[in-house]
Amino acid sequence: MTIKIHVTPDDLLETRFAYNPLVELAISYRVLRSPGKHRPYQKWVNDALRSLHGVDLPFMDTLLAPDARYIPDFLTPTPTTVQLHIEPEIEKLLALPDVVIRKNIEQLMLYVGESDILRFFLTYPHEALLCLVEELRLYWRRVMEPHWSSLTSILDGDVIYHARQMALNGPENMLNGLHTARIRFQDGVIELDKDCDSRCPDQYHLTGTGLQLVPSIFSGSGIHWQIEPEWHPMLIYSARGIGNWRADVVDRNPSLELALGEGRARVLQKLATPSNTGEIARQLDISAGAASQHLSRLQQAGLVEPHRSGRRVYYQLTHRGTQLLTLFDQAI
Repeated sequence: MTIKIHVTPDDLLETRFAYNPLVELAISYRVLRSPGKHRPYQKWVNDALRSLHGVDLPFMDTLLAPDARYIPDFLTPTPTTVQLHIEPEIEKLLALPDVVIRKNIEQLMLYVGESDILRFFLTYPHEALLCLVEELRLYWRRVMEPHWSSLTSILDGDVIYHARQMALNGPENMLNGLHTARIRFQDGVIELDKDCDSRCPDQYHLTGTGLQLVPSIFSGSGIHWQIEPEWHPMLIYSARGIGNWRADVVDRNPSLELALGEGRARVLQKLATPSNTGEIARQLDISAGAASQHLSRLQQAGLVEPHRSGRRVYYQLTHRGTQLLTLFDQAI
């Protein structure tokens, strides 16, 4: 099925990037409870299942059922700024009006039917939300928090990359590069290839307030969107560089290593997705000092450049660095 999102020139001008931990938490739990989606994340799944051994999460199981084609919107609130901590998102969740909670639960019932927990949400929305929040916090502490620093490094790198593409080539070209297989933009319409049923509208019209683009680690090859009056319009897509987290390896390029030296060649390849010194050191199993030295030499050669995001400094390829990687990739 093709979903069409009609955008105005003002929507394109107001396109922004952001992410938050609650969105990633919700999508990750669907992956954890969907055996067919385990393979790309198998190491994380194994760690998560060990951390949750003997733990029951009935409210999360109900609201994030893997076979449902809908996640309650209040569990994926549109992030308007990058948020690194879960508690501010939990506080916003607890402050939601009952009418919004009931609306989302009634929508979920269309997909999964009634249950005791969903009826509890309809009758006592705030009390049910407190039970859910207790599970969300437990899941976050045991499963997500130990990996969050690595995950945010990838998400920041994706935001830097696509924001640069938008600045250099315009929002139209950037949108066509988000997910070449499932996202297309042409003549003011974003087309999404998505597995939906008749309950899913196939046409949406934005009104000039903009579109929030949200990279996700756990969306895999899928995409999600949220266009509801309670939240800013949002499109969730798969972040670049997930492979750097799934398996911390870089394919060797002997020709590039001969030209630059093994260490600098491996660092340059890692920066196909922007990253910071600590992540590069961890992923390549070298010291932070060695990573910093390689980055300094590559920067002097005009192959990489620094970019500050909050308190972190990320390095990304310059145009010359990209050209060099492309040249040596073609030489293999």
